[in-house]
Amino acid sequence: MTKPIDRETGKRHAPPLLIWLVALMWILAACSPHVKLYPKIEGLTRQGKFIEAAKLVEKNRDKYAERNAVLYNLDRGLLYHYGGDYESSNRAFAAAEARMDELFTTSIAGEAGAFLSNDNTLPYRGEDFEAVTINIYRALNYLKLGDTEAALVEARKVNEKLEYINSNYPPDKRNVYKEDGFARLLAGILYELGGTRDDLNDAYISNRMALENYRGDFFPQYGVDAPALLAGNLLTTAAFMGREELEQARKAFPNSELIPLRDLSAKGRLYFVHFAGRSPIKIEGAIHATMPDGYLMKIAFPVYKRRGYTVTGSKILVNGREAIRLEAAEPIGSIAVKNLENRKLRIKIKAVARATTKYLATLVAEKAVKKRQGEMAALLTRVTGNVLAAVSEQADLRSWETLPDKILVGRVLVAPGKHRISAHFTNAGGGVVARKDLGSVEIKPGQAQFFILYTNY
Repeated sequence: MTKPIDRETGKRHAPPLLIWLVALMWILAACSPHVKLYPKIEGLTRQGKFIEAAKLVEKNRDKYAERNAVLYNLDRGLLYHYGGDYESSNRAFAAAEARMDELFTTSIAGEAGAFLSNDNTLPYRGEDFEAVTINIYRALNYLKLGDTEAALVEARKVNEKLEYINSNYPPDKRNVYKEDGFARLLAGILYELGGTRDDLNDAYISNRMALENYRGDFFPQYGVDAPALLAGNLLTTAAFMGREELEQARKAFPNSELIPLRDLSAKGRLYFVHFAGRSPIKIEGAIHATMPDGYLMKIAFPVYKRRGYTVTGSKILVNGREAIRLEAAEPIGSIAVKNLENRKLRIKIKAVARATTKYLATLVAEKAVKKRQGEMAALLTRVTGNVLAAVSEQADLRSWETLPDKILVGRVLVAPGKHRISAHFTNAGGGVVARKDLGSVEIKPGQAQFFILYTNY
């Protein structure tokens, strides 16, 4: 291709179209090819092949690229967790958390580069709710590894981290997701397992704060009220604390049964955590505006789209008889949608500024080319600049797509001895979709065992 001649210097310059196309190739290379792995990952997890799915992620490490290192480790951590390799899961989550912490204060240089293309060129640091969900998984990992104290540290970190994250935003721009009721519920369970007077005091405080989170935040924002598990735990610990505390707890849960601590200690406790469904995924929303000179400006931003799934609930059978139906305790999908909606104005303002910058850059380039190379070259610069700006203006659609939509919980009290446990997975109408044998469990008085369930279909 012949280079156009500069009318002032007589030298030939690379055509603006070629320059734009090279830039376009660089921008498109910043897209996230790892998303092509997700259908394969989902297929393996539906078959219960979690370790195989984790190995698939590791085999395709290069497809994530360095800017998606957080997503790479989030996916590995989650898959190893479901596969029962809790140590590998914790290592992957620790790597993701460390990188998130590094990226929390955004690089000015990185932001400048993204301003000329799109946010996909920046390292992914995760949504705020993704950052704290790590600690929920790590708490459960430590529980399964028999380290209750480490599990408690992780559960406490959830609300500490949320408080820190929000403290870095201006008061009028803080997230609606400020505290997590499920994390406090989990912390209450862990404190209670300690059994000392101080532990039970801390369990009561954590349970009471969990109730405040559910009634003051989770229910009005996401439609998820305090589960029966919290009601039982709060009543038990309130009765231990004293008459006044018990009266307050009874007012909150007037129809719930009080199980005194001495009776609870004589039973075995089976706790169930069910990760159900598929989290929403981000799709692109866009606004188009035509400028007075005919330039077509595109403003792109992400929006969450819900994904359908069949299994919405579960019930637990002990020795062949239904013992409990698990209840929603953590609305992950709703938290994701609500919080992106909560900050959509910030996202759109940034997108408008970025699109305007590209428009002004095109005008400057067009003017310079017109002066040097004439009308036709200037027209070509305007057209190619407009095309490049439109194509490069892509919303950042990255997210932790392997997450579930919600977490269900429940507790069954059983007599000491051996019991056969199974789970029935149900649809929205209550019909049984699938069954899972959880095997036999030998349990002693006062002992607690945790079962983790997962469905994404």
